[in-house]
Amino acid sequence: MAAQLFDQLSIRTKLVLLLGLSLGLGLCVSSGVALYSTFAAERQSSLRALHQIAAITSENMRAALAFHDAQSAANILAPLHTNPHIRYAFVEDEQGHLLGQYRAPATTEAETTAWRKALQQAGAARPDGLHQGIGYDHHYVVYPIDFDGKRIGALAMRADNEAMYAKMRQFVVLQGGASVLILGSLLLLSWRLQLIFTRPILELIDGMRRIGRSKDYATVLATHHTDEFGELYRGFNAMLREIRVRDEKLSQLATTDTLTGLANRGHALETLQAMLTRAQRQGRPMGVILLDVDHFKQVNDTYGHPVGDRVLRDIAHILQANVRAYDLAARFGGEEFLVLCDGADLPATVDMAERIRSAVASHVCRLADGQTLHTTVSLGIHAGTDIRATAMQLIEAADQALYRAKQAGRNRVEHA
Repeated sequence: MAAQLFDQLSIRTKLVLLLGLSLGLGLCVSSGVALYSTFAAERQSSLRALHQIAAITSENMRAALAFHDAQSAANILAPLHTNPHIRYAFVEDEQGHLLGQYRAPATTEAETTAWRKALQQAGAARPDGLHQGIGYDHHYVVYPIDFDGKRIGALAMRADNEAMYAKMRQFVVLQGGASVLILGSLLLLSWRLQLIFTRPILELIDGMRRIGRSKDYATVLATHHTDEFGELYRGFNAMLREIRVRDEKLSQLATTDTLTGLANRGHALETLQAMLTRAQRQGRPMGVILLDVDHFKQVNDTYGHPVGDRVLRDIAHILQANVRAYDLAARFGGEEFLVLCDGADLPATVDMAERIRSAVASHVCRLADGQTLHTTVSLGIHAGTDIRATAMQLIEAADQALYRAKQAGRNRVEHA
């Protein structure tokens, strides 16, 4: 029901409402950040104030501890009643024996027993220094007391958080009032300025609809705005560029082998079919070269798969350097590669295959430990004009020739 009512509103009213909601959300977030920052500052301030009281009290407590004077310790702690938020404090010697304590009037014996145990545990966690902390309803300090470089005892204080919460309540009231005034003023201003905002938004929406219908992501939305709306247009145009780049990358990933950078098997088969169809229609020759790395399993077993991957990448570079611009080199699978030679007859295909074989045989792969590795490839080719052959028949013919090259001793070229 609410969605239907909102749909019936004009774009101007919707814009004012959306701006109001955005401003309200922004004020809520900023108020929340301010509230949290103030709360964190008040926490630190409360701990710092209690720390200062503990530091002063511990200075006066040294003599009482040194002489184990319980009466003096009690007299030193007695003035803490002037601070209504300090609920409990005690001092003990280095053996953990209680020397003196202060308890606020409203504090029960059971509470002081539990608090003392908790403060002793907190002090035990940091026996070599100051320990302080803060909880939901209290904060505390365990302050070590030294004399002539020797630990003679510790002073512990626990105070409630009422003063901190009182300040926070004051801050919330002030922040809430200011936020309401600011929100009202901004809503009034947004209502007056909605005409300025409406036109560029409608133009942008219209452009988005046109691009959505045409799927033409090469479109650029022109604008004369130099303000934030100009940034919005430029941002939308940047998004269109990113979509184009993404589509290009997706297309490349779909057609490219990630290890070697050559075309993958699927793209190679599609290209072979298109090339074969064109050759059959025009009566032109074409060549297919299928090559396999000799003893590749031995390379992987001896040097490891990372070296095997490097060998495949090196061979891919050699293929790219030796094929023509209008040919296609592809990784056909594993250590097998495929080269499609457009318009190449048998002599031209054999010549290209020999160049590839020779380049691989003369290539030296230098390993990280200083060793060198030589590899060779065996190649099978099929070339000519055969209007009855299918793409897979061409590959099968080249594969049979490759098998003969392997059987004949490897590092050689055989043709169908």
